[in-house]
Amino acid sequence: MWNKLNILREEYLERGIMNSIDYEKFCMISIVYNSSKIEGCSLTETDTKVLLEKNITAQGKPLTDHLMVKDHYAAFLKIKEDAAVKRKLSVTFMKEIAAAVMKTTGGITRTALGDFDTAKGDLRLAQVYVDIKYFPDYSKVPVLLDKLVMEVNNRIDLVKGDDILKLAADIHYNFVNIHPFGDGNGRTSRLLMNYIQMYHNEPLIKIFTEDRAEYINALNETEEKSNPDIFRDFICSQQIKFYEAELNKFKKSGSGFFMLF
Repeated sequence: MWNKLNILREEYLERGIMNSIDYEKFCMISIVYNSSKIEGCSLTETDTKVLLEKNITAQGKPLTDHLMVKDHYAAFLKIKEDAAVKRKLSVTFMKEIAAAVMKTTGGITRTALGDFDTAKGDLRLAQVYVDIKYFPDYSKVPVLLDKLVMEVNNRIDLVKGDDILKLAADIHYNFVNIHPFGDGNGRTSRLLMNYIQMYHNEPLIKIFTEDRAEYINALNETEEKSNPDIFRDFICSQQIKFYEAELNKFKKSGSGFFMLF
């Protein structure tokens, strides 16, 4: 599978697709659509494009969904700027991303241990249960994040080739399994994954919304078997799917063209 990834990546880069006018913007919009859709957003990909390009809302759809998309895109633009200056990971940086993701849809949660605000990137002060699992106790979150930051920063300037994508998969998997915030963890984890790609000027990673079940299964199976290659292989398969789709669109771009005179 990884050999196929490298063949497709090489062709994708040789075609100069990334150099097309506004290509990165449209790619980011598509990733925002897929990432938001995974979290239950009702906007279609066209709705998302029109909202982010024209600031026009989709009729009859929740305001919260529009705000989710706009915040997600703003957070993406933020990490793009940070990647350009090779900013190293830190807990503060992660909090900034999470705060941007939840800027207008987050809020205060009151617990017996105190209040935390997801719109400000506060770490959670409560237990979290999602689907079939509990995440680490809130008291362990700061130490786990510090460890994750240290491990990523130790690798980020050393990785090359396939190891860049593997590091991107690893930060995604580990961050989402810490689940440090009250909300927005999935979107933040996918942004951190693409931060690694941007840091190395690599093509962005899209997790396709139609593959959500496979995505969740890969996360769960990786934990059950303590095997990081399971989630790495899933991300590899998604990148292969992305390359194949983009190359197919590129190859079809000239078909059917004729002069109207």
